[in-house]
Amino acid sequence: MKLHLLLTALTAATLSGKDWPRFLGPSGNATSSETGLIKTFPKDGPKIVWKTHLEGGFGGAAVSGDEIFLGDRVEKEKDMLLCLDFKTGMEKWRYESPSEGEPSFPGSRSVPTIEDDAVYFLGTFGEVFRINRKTKKADWKIKLSDRYPDAKAPHWGYAQCTLIVGDTLIVMPFGKDTGIAGWDKKTGKELWKSEGIGNTHSSPIISNLGGVEQVVLLTTGKGGGIHSYDPKSGKKLWSTDLYKNRIPITVPLQIDDHRLFVSGGYDGGSKMISVKNSGDDFSVKELWTTKKGTQVHPPILIEDHLYFLANENSNHKTKTRRKKGGLVCYTLDGEELWSSGDDPFMGRGASLYADGTLIIQDGENGTLRLVDPSPKGFKTQAEANVFGTDPSSRKDLKYWSPLALSNGKLLMRGQNNLICVDLKK
Repeated sequence: MKLHLLLTALTAATLSGKDWPRFLGPSGNATSSETGLIKTFPKDGPKIVWKTHLEGGFGGAAVSGDEIFLGDRVEKEKDMLLCLDFKTGMEKWRYESPSEGEPSFPGSRSVPTIEDDAVYFLGTFGEVFRINRKTKKADWKIKLSDRYPDAKAPHWGYAQCTLIVGDTLIVMPFGKDTGIAGWDKKTGKELWKSEGIGNTHSSPIISNLGGVEQVVLLTTGKGGGIHSYDPKSGKKLWSTDLYKNRIPITVPLQIDDHRLFVSGGYDGGSKMISVKNSGDDFSVKELWTTKKGTQVHPPILIEDHLYFLANENSNHKTKTRRKKGGLVCYTLDGEELWSSGDDPFMGRGASLYADGTLIIQDGENGTLRLVDPSPKGFKTQAEANVFGTDPSSRKDLKYWSPLALSNGKLLMRGQNNLICVDLKK
């Protein structure tokens, strides 16, 4: 509980407690404090409040009050920040910026970060924006490769989400001589930058380990591993290559004041590590490891158990291997208690935890499931085909976007659509 309160306090103080102002929500761990949510669905499924058409992509939503913000993109033409009315899904305004080219798996990527006066987001080709909520124009925009000539976009474009710690905006140029950087959030002025630390599709997180606030991130390549920095000065606090993944996408999960759980796809598996503060230095060691990992979305910690979709490239096409995937439950000591296997598999979908329920979007067909997170076994409370796709299809339709929950309304993206599902009793 203390950890959740600490992380929540790092978000803008005057944002509503029911807002979802950034990637993975107010506490940065895909967990919501909302209550009074439904546990089952009517026969015809939950109420779909509205549906809005989007360009194709993966960008997830963030919520502040009666406004939704999300990144969208017109292929080979422009990046866009959309502001939608939370009640109707209708567009209120947008900000556009030209952007040439297109990565494989076209479309938008990251989730905006909202504060009372501004919205921050990262374009697919590395342009960072601070958009003024009052003027609806850019207070500043900076292309990473213009400021850092050695900056190199990750394999599928920039997909990280910006992170705000106090007055510092954490960005990730990634180049031979540049790792991450801290900018003044209001002016865009560089405050500090790190040395080269490889590359990543994973986003940084803010943690408090051993009583020290720090930015932690996972990278690959030369210098890859897990790295930690002081968000104010940029001083490296610790670094380890105990866990490396060739294409990091998920973010580390803080368990308590001295443990981190890291996971990934591409047969990188998962690992629990200990990070202890010895006063002048940090000591890092491995506690346990498993071959199973989650490729896109992070694990969720619920009452001393870890839950994640152990689905990745190597097992989603083969029936035999699919039986070893699905939703899994682990103890904090590394014991696998159960897995749902191929029934249901749920692909590389997103999940969040609220009011005693795991809310999961099937990554292959968009099916919405409410799951009882119990160490005793997998139990579906409800499921519904909210996007209207064929739930029996083995074709992966790439429903991989992060979820958002605010005031009992669940926001789900499926490539070309954003839907609002009412989960309030």
